[in-house]
Amino acid sequence: MEPPLVVRPAAYRQFTAPKGAFCLVTDEAMAGDFVIEEPRAHDGALIVAARPADTLQDLLATRIPETADLLVVRPGTFVTSPDPAVVGARRIAVMPCGSTPVEKGHLRYFLSVLERTDPDAQSARADRFFAGLEQADGPRIVDAAQGTSCTLGLDDPDLEINLQAGVLAPGEQQIAPSGEISVLPMPITGFDADRRLALDGELTLRGWPIVHAGYDPALAPAQDALFRQLLLLHRHPVVITVTAGAVTACRPGTGHPAAAAAAKALEVLLDSDERYRPVWELGFGIHTEMDTVPANCGLNEVYGATNGVVHLGLGLTPFTRFALTFLCPGSAVVDGAGEVLLGAPATTRRLRRTNRAGCGCH
Repeated sequence: MEPPLVVRPAAYRQFTAPKGAFCLVTDEAMAGDFVIEEPRAHDGALIVAARPADTLQDLLATRIPETADLLVVRPGTFVTSPDPAVVGARRIAVMPCGSTPVEKGHLRYFLSVLERTDPDAQSARADRFFAGLEQADGPRIVDAAQGTSCTLGLDDPDLEINLQAGVLAPGEQQIAPSGEISVLPMPITGFDADRRLALDGELTLRGWPIVHAGYDPALAPAQDALFRQLLLLHRHPVVITVTAGAVTACRPGTGHPAAAAAAKALEVLLDSDERYRPVWELGFGIHTEMDTVPANCGLNEVYGATNGVVHLGLGLTPFTRFALTFLCPGSAVVDGAGEVLLGAPATTRRLRRTNRAGCGCH
């Protein structure tokens, strides 16, 4: 028998000084798969089994105490943010697991990641990064191994910069596990293909892709097929040219046939719908206490390796059929002097060495 999924609210440091009950909100079909351990400081704990038609706002209004901390885990369900007036003083952490296939093993792993999440350390990392960007003269995104560089402009007053990190205050909502900074050309709830981020140059895609398919189960086969085509990026880089924030070309990063196949798959997608060409999101994963799950898993998006990870977003459901996120652990954000602000460390000098069976003594 498969062990239960264990929820340990006492380990979740986002919920400091708890007041009221702890509530796990999950799908009715999965309610029996969870157990809640050690509520300790909370005034009890309960599992709220949600029917498919139940929205989070409905549940808050009818079934959840007015003072409570919530963890929402609803695989395959689109969880919309409730009205702040309905949220009240509750604190809400939502595990975003509706737009990609999420297995119980993935949930088990990311519940353990949630326990390791240090909100104070994430806030400090984000503060250092923001301070570096504010002082940087001509920040760029570079991939030293591939030799690519892309300028990054941050002067647009309409930029939407969203931080998913830190301790939750009453009335706040956050993803779980937390650990992401995102930069978008407009508020996250909308999409306009004519709005662009100030990106110019070349970017290297090299890492796990994520293919989001909205919340239509009928898209699952096509979603899986596209993910498998782009999965080649995990080992074989593709270089995209970005002009005024839009992808204008892509090419294999190496001579390997798999790199050419990944570039072709991306090219076909771009040609199928021009709305995939804008780099809609420039993201930065800052969770440094986790690994990626080797699957098409949206929860990988907060992955931060040891010094943060750059990721790029193309498309946005439901405006486009799919939304794609490309993790780029080989890239770094650097200032005008080349100092790394976030991401892969600068390459170190390697001396050429030759191993011989003999020596110079004869």
